[in-house]
Amino acid sequence: MKVFAKVFCVVTLVSVVAGCASNSSDVYVPQVPSGAQAALLGYYEQPGNKVFVLAVDPCGEFAVGYDYGKATVKEAAKSAYEDCEASREALGVIGKSYVYAVNNKVVYENSIATAQKKAAESAPAK
Repeated sequence: MKVFAKVFCVVTLVSVVAGCASNSSDVYVPQVPSGAQAALLGYYEQPGNKVFVLAVDPCGEFAVGYDYGKATVKEAAKSAYEDCEASREALGVIGKSYVYAVNNKVVYENSIATAQKKAAESAPAK
């Protein structure tokens, strides 16, 4: 029993140290809630120049916005972001809106990482 207790303590200690030594550039990327996946499927079926925007809060509540068929991707992105923001406000979702996909290419993690990097760079030095 003592051997088991020692192994357990060592494993726990190593796990804690490894967790504390994680890379600070790691980005938390929320999973797409199952309810948002239906909207995502609708987005994938649409024609080009399309953007899907997603906001997820820590409780899993979400808001989405997407647009497609615009003259440019930039126009679709602006419209999708505005739709997501309106939905986020109406539903009380506290998570920020991030671009999830552009013309079916998933860019969610990169979108979050870029926003966090910009926020860190603009934050006052401590």
